[in-house]
Amino acid sequence: MHDSSDKLLSIIDEMKELERHLAILYGIAAARTNEPFIGAIMRKISIESAMHNYILTMLKSLIHECPPRRIFDLETLLSLQGSIEEAITHAKSLIDYMNSMEKVNYDITNTIIEKLNDLKSYEENAVKVYSFLLRSYLPITSTRIDEKHRIISKLIIKLLKGISDDEKNHEEMLEVVREISLK
Repeated sequence: MHDSSDKLLSIIDEMKELERHLAILYGIAAARTNEPFIGAIMRKISIESAMHNYILTMLKSLIHECPPRRIFDLETLLSLQGSIEEAITHAKSLIDYMNSMEKVNYDITNTIIEKLNDLKSYEENAVKVYSFLLRSYLPITSTRIDEKHRIISKLIIKLLKGISDDEKNHEEMLEVVREISLK
């Protein structure tokens, strides 16, 4: 396998880790807010992030079997990897912070609102990663390769597109939380 494919699989692993931490983070936020509306949004994002983690596990084996023919922008890939690593670190520290508030039985609604920019940036970075991955696979579906690889590539694209659409929806829902909090 090429070095760029190895990097791609490494990024999939990091995205799995990020999605797992985001599922935990949003789950904590859902459980510790006294605002039912905010709690419902946080729970939805938590469940979808956990689902993304699961789908990425499946995607990794599909990508291993059918790597993109060529990753054109390795520099962007490496930049995205740095953003993912940073997001994982921030998500872990935010989880620790929210967990520390549990000890004092603190409603974390205000903390959620204060951290909306961080949460939105995690979602924006995820969209960038999934969009990059999509661009890496789109050419495969229209080239003359064997039928099995074309089918696998189409499946990879459908799964990545579904996750990317969810991430965009998460950004929009977090913006709704911001708008509600300003009222």
